[in-house]
Amino acid sequence: MTSQHVSLSRIVIGILALGALLAQFVVVPRIANGYANTFPEVAYLASPYVIAVAAAIGGFEVALLAAWQLLAAHEEGSLSGRSKRWINGMAVSLCLMALLIAGICIHAGSVAEVGGPAMLFGVLGSTALVAVVVAARRSALASMRERGGAPLPR
Repeated sequence: MTSQHVSLSRIVIGILALGALLAQFVVVPRIANGYANTFPEVAYLASPYVIAVAAAIGGFEVALLAAWQLLAAHEEGSLSGRSKRWINGMAVSLCLMALLIAGICIHAGSVAEVGGPAMLFGVLGSTALVAVVVAARRSALASMRERGGAPLPR
């Protein structure tokens, strides 16, 4: 990965972080308020769902922070035990995010009986994300072990 790739990756991470913050504090609450006004019979779900979605987005933001830290480790030229912790932290935060979204979808689809088939796709997508994250974590850690502390290619 060249320094241009690292710079581009940091720009993308920054844009994703800004988008996540905007979604977390502006977009999601406004959408929830709109649905609460349109469907007053389920308005009581707006606040708990906004809190759960905000927490899920927070998990995504932690994963972005971990990606930023891994880029910094790459720039230094080595992946250390600290990098392993960031990889594990990223995996945990993304899995918690997926579990929160799956929980929202399960609750909305089966307990509150709203949302329809989209809730099933939310559960399936969240489950797939957990599988991908676990596989990517294993791959990243295996790659670190193979290098054995050797400098990263630039």
